[in-house]
Amino acid sequence: MSHRTRNGLMVAVAVLGFAAAQAAEVTVAKQKGQFVVHAPTYHATVGADGCLTSLRTGGTEFLKAVPGRIPRGIYPYQDGLHAMPTVAQPSPLVVAGRSDKGTIRYEFAPQTITVALTNTSKKTMLYVGVLDPAVDAVMGDRRRFAKTPITRRWRTTTWFVGRANLGITGGTRVWGPWSGNHQVWQADVAPGKAATFVLTPGAATDAQIAKAIHTVTAPPPPPPTDPVGPMWDMAKLGKAPTTWPAPGFEAKGMRALFFEGPPYEGQPTRVFAWIGLPEVPAGTKVPGMVLVHGGGGSAFHTWVRRWTSRGYAAIAMDTCGCVPKGRYGHWQRHPHGGPPGWGGYGQIDDPRTDQWAYHAVAAAILAHSLLRSLPEVDPDRTGLTGISWGGYLTSILAGVDARFKLAVPVYGCGFTNEHAFAGSVNALGKERAARWMRWWDPSAYLANARMPLLWVTGSNDFAYTFNALQKSYRLPRGPRALCVRLRMPHGHGNAGEGPKEIFTFADSVLKGGQPLLRITGQGREGRSVWATYEGKASLAKVELNITKDTGRWQKRKWEALPVAIVPGNKITATLPEGTTVHYLNLFDTRSCVVSTEHEEIGR
Repeated sequence: MSHRTRNGLMVAVAVLGFAAAQAAEVTVAKQKGQFVVHAPTYHATVGADGCLTSLRTGGTEFLKAVPGRIPRGIYPYQDGLHAMPTVAQPSPLVVAGRSDKGTIRYEFAPQTITVALTNTSKKTMLYVGVLDPAVDAVMGDRRRFAKTPITRRWRTTTWFVGRANLGITGGTRVWGPWSGNHQVWQADVAPGKAATFVLTPGAATDAQIAKAIHTVTAPPPPPPTDPVGPMWDMAKLGKAPTTWPAPGFEAKGMRALFFEGPPYEGQPTRVFAWIGLPEVPAGTKVPGMVLVHGGGGSAFHTWVRRWTSRGYAAIAMDTCGCVPKGRYGHWQRHPHGGPPGWGGYGQIDDPRTDQWAYHAVAAAILAHSLLRSLPEVDPDRTGLTGISWGGYLTSILAGVDARFKLAVPVYGCGFTNEHAFAGSVNALGKERAARWMRWWDPSAYLANARMPLLWVTGSNDFAYTFNALQKSYRLPRGPRALCVRLRMPHGHGNAGEGPKEIFTFADSVLKGGQPLLRITGQGREGRSVWATYEGKASLAKVELNITKDTGRWQKRKWEALPVAIVPGNKITATLPEGTTVHYLNLFDTRSCVVSTEHEEIGR
């Protein structure tokens, strides 16, 4: 026998011996249709439906399970409890289940349980864990402790009951309370994708136990106080931040980088951004745009390219502590990222400078400072646009960073307690809701805006409704224009990034281009409505937009009625009987739209 063969046999024997030792330490046995697992640090049960229905360590149960229905411990969820009823034991330490929509596999080791969930369906599948109410403390990202139930976008968590703990990796978020006082752990698995989670039951250290006890028993801290002076320190944020390369991110004509953000929970942060520059002769100074993404978004290099192709420098940064790896709404968290979005309602009792809105606005200001510092950029010709939640942030930024020469909120606005997100604000309770509005609602800052603003939205926007929009655009003290198209779709891409009015408006302010038409007056006498306008562009079409509906703004049916154009700079139209709301849209020969304010009849 050769030396190599003898060595190979010795390795094989060693591997088999190790596997045998593991099998001796861990037993998996089928009992009454369930698989019961005994390991040195835990006992577990996998039900006949493929759910992990029990996980005990040190005699302590961590999961809440009810036979045959939710909650089922830790279980797949898609339009309800999704059972994996074909359950088998393909090897001594593995239990596997499958259904027509996916598979689940549990591998049991002496110290860990590794779970692999594959989603073969065309919809996102959740892997959801409902924790026993006795689980009263958790340690999350950055080793921060919190009392349960709590809502956070933590991927790695350790849960505590007495002297026992349970570590879980691979999650998407934790949230609660659910159904009383239950804490929920959740992971999202995209269509056609697989995900792996590692559960580590064990004993907590003395230091962890002490911290958990303190977290649970300590009286709640007093609510954070209002700032003394401005919320954001423009003297500090107005300086170009330190930057670092962002290896692994490539896009033609773009530069990926991280820049230094404000501290989060006492630790430094880094913000991801794409920067693009147009191709212009050497020494040419170009205008610049800051691009603020919306909910579910991240920094999009395609958005930057829309602007560089038009002769602008542009920067798009992430505002939620992520990098643009993953998929829409599920971007990869960066280890040095700031707080997750959106709204930050559950963060309202955290220190002010640890809350999402503070960080998101600060990130945009720092991105602006960085853009203005580039030698290719004219620092006196910069603008800002944002989509949805990015429009909300743009509405705040317009009143905070006076260096911008224009701002274009798309969909987003202020008066959050009066549009579709009002429930999230009001659920905070009277004092917390008032504090959120005072600190983070654009209505607290818009009156300080002096630069020209263009508000772009649709008649039936699902989130930012006409009532809140009108209150918002009436607050700034500079020039304003409205572009309200009927049933404008809500989103990134062409919907929110592509309206030509945005580029025409920016060109007119930053490049001396031909401006949009300007509404100079409007009014109504009975059923006769009128508007006056001016501008160098020629008027091509006018529409009277009316609805006869009342109730939720999102559900109202609108009609566009043609209006005759007559010589002069005044438009008149007659409202149909029963009209409840109306406004006029004026189209120029470039197909750019400007809108009058909407008016509610009888109010």
